[in-house]
Amino acid sequence: MNKKTIIYSAIVILTFLIAFYGRRILSDYYTIFIFSDYLRISYSYLWWILPTALITGLLFGFNKILENIGIQKGFTIGLVFSIIAVLPMLISSALIGQIGADLKMSGLIHQTFFAGFMEEYLFRGFLFGILFRKLGWGFIPASIFGALIFGLGHIYQGSTFLETTGVFFVTSLGAIWFAWLYIEWNNNLWVPIFLHILMNLSWGLFEVSSNALGGFYTNLFRIITIILAIIITIKYNKNNELRINKKNLIVNTNNR
Repeated sequence: MNKKTIIYSAIVILTFLIAFYGRRILSDYYTIFIFSDYLRISYSYLWWILPTALITGLLFGFNKILENIGIQKGFTIGLVFSIIAVLPMLISSALIGQIGADLKMSGLIHQTFFAGFMEEYLFRGFLFGILFRKLGWGFIPASIFGALIFGLGHIYQGSTFLETTGVFFVTSLGAIWFAWLYIEWNNNLWVPIFLHILMNLSWGLFEVSSNALGGFYTNLFRIITIILAIIITIKYNKNNELRINKKNLIVNTNNR
């Protein structure tokens, strides 16, 4: 890495940390009362959007923010692919689960649409995507770095050591899988966004598990969804070499 790359990488990582932890740190000193669920959600995620969009624009051009994050195109193909891949989870959850008695629309929207979109935007589009696509980090260091933080961000779901450890590994591996899909579908962030949203929906709408670890049947159909998504992705690239390969695992010399 040259000096410019090191400086830019430090700026991106620092910006990510400010976006991810800034609101929590501020809340230790100032209390902001927001009575609307939707305004509270919007305020939380503005912490993620504003600094990351600003830095992406300053470093690589404001006219290319959507392209560099991966949401400039591919909306339809991301949605169709995700519906097909997640269908086993949606159908199985509807059959073995039941709609939550205390389900609130604002909570469901938060857990599915907002969480799915914003987590992919911040972790895959910004942190992983900028480090891998723009700054020459290899897939392994870029994806694992983001996956570790992503996994740590979900350990609150565990109530015992084993459960917490399981949640950490499942979400960390999921983060690497989402990063791989993002790149293999030609830098289309809509693919992991819709996968994340629909997978969350299958668990949020129907009561099948209290955390990301899940039980036997929920994991069985999650594995089916993962395998199906991988098969479709490989078929999608059958006439070309997979984008993630030995040439960019450690260092990505094709970053642009």
